[in-house]
Amino acid sequence: MEQPDPELEKKAHRAQMILYGVMILFLLLPFFLLWLKNKGVFN
Repeated sequence: MEQPDPELEKKAHRAQMILYGVMILFLLLPFFLLWLKNKGVFN
């Protein structure tokens, strides 16, 4: 078993963080939009 490339590992880690960030964003977005709607931003 050889050591994985550290550069590749760094890239994979960054991609994973971005993926998690996007997932959290999409989870929070509906609540954020509902809050804006309740504040009366859209009308």
